[in-house]
Amino acid sequence: MGADKQIKTDQKGHAMTEDIKKDLIIRQAQHSELEEIIDFYYDIIDHQGEREFGPKWTKDVYPTRGDLAVDVESGAMHIGRINGRIACAAVITGNDEIYDDVDWPTKVAPEEVGVIHLLVVHSDFTGRGFAKKLVYYCADVCRAKGRKVIRLDVLKGNLPAEQLYPRCGFKLVAEQQIFYEDTGLADFLLYEMVL
Repeated sequence: MGADKQIKTDQKGHAMTEDIKKDLIIRQAQHSELEEIIDFYYDIIDHQGEREFGPKWTKDVYPTRGDLAVDVESGAMHIGRINGRIACAAVITGNDEIYDDVDWPTKVAPEEVGVIHLLVVHSDFTGRGFAKKLVYYCADVCRAKGRKVIRLDVLKGNLPAEQLYPRCGFKLVAEQQIFYEDTGLADFLLYEMVL
């Protein structure tokens, strides 16, 4: 960074430049990155109690090492790196049968549905717009695969996620109880974005 370039800080005191979002490179994860990805998600889980809001995942329940390995091997895992570190990640899959009973407003064939899971930004990188950039990246990946909509769920009360998705173009469709191994039966908000 040149000496003439003024350094700005965000609300958390993180150094910011006009190019900070450009420095984040998001791409499909590679097999050689699996252990680093596992460490990334486990670090998120280990420290989620320090944050008021969050996904409430449980180590070795969801996500498990096996879940993450399948996501990497299938090409579903996507990571964002900055300065050599994984800053954010998301899993992009096709239709999820857990949503089959939902009355989605956009009627499409199952092969035209993309689903986002495990989207997260590491706490060291929050407040920099990375979550929004990651959501838009996921939308681009889904478009390239011929998907017509993206669907996802958010644990009710995860306020950052509840605010993020509408800002990115998602519409709240329903509130529904869903059973996941890590949360048990809990209230989730279901979102959809038409591509």
